Amino acid sequence: MPDLFTPLTATQKADFHRRYLAYLRGRDGEPQWQTHTFSVREAFYQRLDQRPVRRTGAPVVRQDVFDHHHVRYRPGEKLDEPTLWALCVAKTHRSERFGVEYAHRIGTAERNGDPGNPTTYIGIEEFYHTRILRDVLRVIGLEMEMLDPSLAQQWLIKTMARLPKKLGLPLILCGEITCVAMFHLLLHKARELFADQPGPMARIEELFAQIMVDEVGHVHYARSQLDAPGLTLAKWLLPLVARGIVDGMPEYYQLFGRERLMEEVVRADVDAAARPYPDRFIPFDAEEQARSAA
Repeated sequence: MPDLFTPLTATQKADFHRRYLAYLRGRDGEPQWQTHTFSVREAFYQRLDQRPVRRTGAPVVRQDVFDHHHVRYRPGEKLDEPTLWALCVAKTHRSERFGVEYAHRIGTAERNGDPGNPTTYIGIEEFYHTRILRDVLRVIGLEMEMLDPSLAQQWLIKTMARLPKKLGLPLILCGEITCVAMFHLLLHKARELFADQPGPMARIEELFAQIMVDEVGHVHYARSQLDAPGLTLAKWLLPLVARGIVDGMPEYYQLFGRERLMEEVVRADVDAAARPYPDRFIPFDAEEQARSAA
């Protein structure tokens, strides 16, 4: 991923901030920080709620088995792939949601609620991701309670939130890259597991598309906030941060294997993950590269 770790010039950073903020306003609408909602996106989800889609027939994952393992750190027995997949979906967003809520609670989130700052939109998008993941699980017949991450992950998140910006931002970039890789793997596995019912699979695709587009934008925003030393540090830390995140969700290793998962993170083509979606954000430098290639 050489492009992600190449610093932007001052002009590119200014252009990125302007274009990304305009993109967020157009895609999300007006932010309401107190309710963690957007005007445009709220209308989108209301339309989804009005036409729910569910798998039919025998459940692919039993609710009681899911509930039993959802509250455990590590599955106590060998589980089938659909159950492992559901647990990965349920646990994936715990850390990000906890981090957003913690930063808001202690007042370290920059200019909370300011519609002129992309971090306002990014924070609210993370709240929507919890809703999306709940809806994904409902498609396969499961209800999910949002739980906190492990105590070790909570400590790591709180430490990161209180770090000086120059130290915290490289870790944030690593976390966002890791999330893109994890969601990419989950979506491809869903296509393997649930292809037998095209309607419900299409709804899962529609929901995951929202997260993938958001997360790729978050990666590029985090990159735009870093200088050359910060990006070099992020590149060096990426495997370590990825292991720290995924170690708190052993289901991922059972479902995908440790080596494949780490390779997916380190070699992740972040822009390719969102390329199928027409509403994705295209960074300034990506456009420049396209023009150069032409």
